[in-house]
Amino acid sequence: MSKQAHQKRLSTQKGGFIIEQHSVYDNSLLPPAEELAKLKEINPEIVDWVMERTTFEQVERLKIAKFEFRGARRYNVTALIFAFAVIIAGLSFSTFLIYNSMDIVGTIFAGGTLIMAANAFIKASKNKKQSY
Repeated sequence: MSKQAHQKRLSTQKGGFIIEQHSVYDNSLLPPAEELAKLKEINPEIVDWVMERTTFEQVERLKIAKFEFRGARRYNVTALIFAFAVIIAGLSFSTFLIYNSMDIVGTIFAGGTLIMAANAFIKASKNKKQSY
């Protein structure tokens, strides 16, 4: 892991004031080498313990990431299956209407079903792009 720095700045045109926020996030699992050396002076066995705990934490983080990825994949597959089922049901009902001499209503219903499905997929893809 590594350090990440984020900076946000807000300024106004007329007021002339600037608000600035600077944040640094250290996502490292191990303490710095200087701190490990100081800890080793206190207790020579503590560095081994820190290394063992760091390895354990890394393994657990990987397990959590894998679990979250599987959950997201299951959710996406389930959503796709339900969307497909709704589209098929809408088009089947439209076909039923057309066969029962309601050509205009059936055609409008089919068009509405396809437009709503396309709109839902476009909205989902826009939300996905904005979240990253």
